Amino acid sequence: MPISPWKALSPDNGDHYLSFERPFRYVVEDPEHTWRRVWIPTVIACPVCAVDTGLRLAFKDGVDAVVEAACPVGHTWVEPRVDVSQWMAYCRYRAGQQEIDWLWLIEAGFGEEPPPPIDYVQEIRKGAVEVAKYGKRKVKAKVRRKIRKAKKKVGKRVRNEAMRPVAALLRTAWTMRAGGVEPVKTSRRRPAEPKTPKTPPVSAYRKAYGIQAPLKGPKCLVCEDSGRITAPGISVPCVECAGPAAAALAAAERRADRARQGKDERRTSTAK
Repeated sequence: MPISPWKALSPDNGDHYLSFERPFRYVVEDPEHTWRRVWIPTVIACPVCAVDTGLRLAFKDGVDAVVEAACPVGHTWVEPRVDVSQWMAYCRYRAGQQEIDWLWLIEAGFGEEPPPPIDYVQEIRKGAVEVAKYGKRKVKAKVRRKIRKAKKKVGKRVRNEAMRPVAALLRTAWTMRAGGVEPVKTSRRRPAEPKTPKTPPVSAYRKAYGIQAPLKGPKCLVCEDSGRITAPGISVPCVECAGPAAAALAAAERRADRARQGKDERRTSTAK
């Protein structure tokens, strides 16, 4: 019967269908070894077209008695060389069911041939060659861009010099046709926005009109910088400020700090 290539592998449901891209091998016991069992993996091929890649093998529990095979061309045949129990164990292995009793079958070479080993030295060599070619292409492209840019600048300068007499002739003809009026040269720059006059500060107006600056009021509005709150029969120290003596001491301390830091040298030299 034809074997469908889209049949899913399901060992639990009795469907043992597998497709192979590489050759499939079954194992045969070596008769020359009598004291221990040695298995010889043998490749299966189509008996009609001798194709050993792209084969499909199938077995259905309760329906088939032996394993059937099919090639990519469409030839189907019965494969009695593949043991049914070994084939079912291999299908369970491919389905992810690890069985310790059947690991010897995989080690003997039963199933699809493994992919060829990777030659890491050759792969590294190929990668180095590709990286070198990529870098070489990048350098060449950069050099070509610079050459094109330089050629473009030179060509533009040459064209401008060559077209200068033509532009002068056209300008003269336009002037003669316009009655001797030179063409107005328009600027490509945007006109500058008019600057709005700055409003002078209040101190400038006060200085111009001779008005004195208003006197500063007391810093403490409770005691008016006296340090005490007084009323008829009451005289208590102010709790909102430190008092004039503390303020004077703080100011003197600040002046001393500035003098130690050298920040008042300019004022001292100006006073002298």
